[in-house]
Amino acid sequence: MTRLPALSVRRFLLFAISLLVSLPLISMAQASEYRDLLNYRGVPSTMEQRDPQGNLTIPAVYIDQGAWHGFHLPDSPAYYGDFTGPLFIAQEYSLHLSDSLQRLKLFSGETGETIELARAEKVEIYSEPWGLVQRFSFRDLELTTTLEYSDNRTAIVSTRLINLSDKPSSWRLSWSGSPFNSHPKLKQYRLIDKRLLSDRAVTWLFTPIDQTWQMQLDDASYRLQFEQAVTLSAEGPQGYRADSGLLTLAPGETVVLRAAHQYFHTQSEASRGAKLDWAVVTAKLAANRSRWQQRLDKLVRGGDFEAKRLATKAMVTLLHNWRSPAGALLHDAVTPSVTYKWFNGVWAWDSWKQAVALAQFDVALAESNVLAMFDYQFDVKDPLRPEDAGNLPDAIFYNPDASRGGKGGNWNERNGKPPLAAWAVWQIYQQNHDKAFITRLYPKLVAYHEWWYRNRDHNHNGLVEYGANRHPRHGKPGKPDREAVIEAAAWESGMDNAPRFDMSDGLKVLENYDDRGRLLGYSISQESVDLNSYLYAEKGYLAQMAEQLGLDTEAAAWREQTARLGELIRGEFFDTQSGFFYDRRLAGEHSRLMIAEGKGVEGWLPLWAGAASQAQAEQMIATQLNASNFGTKLPFPTVSADNQAFAPRRYWRGPVWLDQALFGLQGVSRYGHDELARRLATRLVNEAEGVLGDAPIRENYDPLTGDGLHCTNFSWSASVLLLIYRSWLSEDRGEP
Repeated sequence: MTRLPALSVRRFLLFAISLLVSLPLISMAQASEYRDLLNYRGVPSTMEQRDPQGNLTIPAVYIDQGAWHGFHLPDSPAYYGDFTGPLFIAQEYSLHLSDSLQRLKLFSGETGETIELARAEKVEIYSEPWGLVQRFSFRDLELTTTLEYSDNRTAIVSTRLINLSDKPSSWRLSWSGSPFNSHPKLKQYRLIDKRLLSDRAVTWLFTPIDQTWQMQLDDASYRLQFEQAVTLSAEGPQGYRADSGLLTLAPGETVVLRAAHQYFHTQSEASRGAKLDWAVVTAKLAANRSRWQQRLDKLVRGGDFEAKRLATKAMVTLLHNWRSPAGALLHDAVTPSVTYKWFNGVWAWDSWKQAVALAQFDVALAESNVLAMFDYQFDVKDPLRPEDAGNLPDAIFYNPDASRGGKGGNWNERNGKPPLAAWAVWQIYQQNHDKAFITRLYPKLVAYHEWWYRNRDHNHNGLVEYGANRHPRHGKPGKPDREAVIEAAAWESGMDNAPRFDMSDGLKVLENYDDRGRLLGYSISQESVDLNSYLYAEKGYLAQMAEQLGLDTEAAAWREQTARLGELIRGEFFDTQSGFFYDRRLAGEHSRLMIAEGKGVEGWLPLWAGAASQAQAEQMIATQLNASNFGTKLPFPTVSADNQAFAPRRYWRGPVWLDQALFGLQGVSRYGHDELARRLATRLVNEAEGVLGDAPIRENYDPLTGDGLHCTNFSWSASVLLLIYRSWLSEDRGEP
């Protein structure tokens, strides 16, 4: 047997590192098709700079592995070679720590002169799904810097030099940086408490702060640690400088220098990550690139060039918004948007939609995303709301609700969110085929489902209403705060300011009591067609789970309930004259369809759920997809264009929200019009601003112009676009 010559450990590691840095040119060569999916370019000038809507002004931030810090690419030659930022999440708020915390300078070893990277014969600055890359090619030298993540607290910056000349040559590298020290709205606060220098690392200890609506920190810290020996010195009040030794390379020789950027919420986290094993780091980086390749292989199923890039951009957006466990977040979960001020938490119905999309390429993360919410499912022993056993909070954050001993202002237990959890769990099961997963979730889903009928069916007729939980903000038994309860009920629907929840004289607050006279919560006097359609679908998924678990009696009961609720939906919510489904307003012993209030996208949910009759669906599809109603330039506006309340740029009063558009498209397809659904989906993708290209995916869109609106890099929009790709734009089309 031929044996390879023995290598020293040091030489082997250098070889492995060199191979890893060049890996994009080998195993991920096809990834160049997915280069520059998002625009990460920009240099922060202050700790927080946002547009008038609350989005960070830099379009996108690169984060991976659920880390709580991320980076940008430079948009100015002055920052070439640097990964600008980092951005860090102060528990619940995205802020920038620096303009560039590891600024690179290159010097000639022979003359000592600075070599300006902007003068390179060729400059390449780009992103790949697995990380960020900058490459500068000179006649005698190639310098490449990459940024990628080895774990959920560590980003690795690798700097590779290759001697392209035919003689030995020398260079020297220097890095420096300093944090911002003040927040633009907190003038008296100083971010850095201490700067600590050690042999190869500089650590910044942050000053604790509890400003609920700006930033929150306990004993957080940021560490920059170099792999190779450097000369480390202090610069300015909080800055540093790190100088390499003289690097002399033979012709064709390569050297790679690395540094780790680590952000920790607590000193407990910092102590666990204190000592890096760089051989392990190398293995983790290789494993992560392999993981990215596996995701691409699983997700991308053909289609044209733009369609494949769209699917991958959607995947990347979701993974940038992924947060690993920290604080009160006990499982990995995807947040709505790291670039929007208020969205670094986890919402219930966002989670259900995100999980369905995540399951298409990372089923473990999809499972975790669901479990993160169910960690906080209420039970009968809950000290605050035992009456809500089975329900879940609307939103959870790093900090628990103040009433639970936390300090967060964003955690919300005033209301729930629409019941799509069983849909998500069943879609995950279609990918993992893991009965243990549905065995674990099935009883939780049953408790969640039953809560709706116990706490939100005021007249016990089998049709439930949106409402609100018992909460100090909602008044006292017998004296509810009408405005606060209706606000929470609208939040519970997910359609926060939809016109069907306008506080007209006819909309009342109803108190719901149990047999013992205990106040369970509140309903509004309105049975909603979307809510009951979600519950109809959920009964069907619960029946399928019960069958898989051998619970045949329960499965039969679920199917009987499904049939009964289907009859109610078809009979109580549909108007044959206008050919549409509406909410029903309760008024004592009487009720009426809310036809006068106009049509909303919620009327398409019976088609998505399969509760509509074929005749009802045919009438809707034939009459309600014109430019004057739901067939606008971008189809399925949240309010029909012929509704007097239609406002195409006002949140839930007209813009297209992609989740509701997906439900509409799937409903149209379900009733035999898949080609029409494909055409509408293609139009949506082509006409919505920035969906194709490198612009961030938006929260919602103007149905008349296609303009992107509100939040940037929005997860559930990304989820929907990914599912649209899998259903109508890939080669093996079919509903996931």
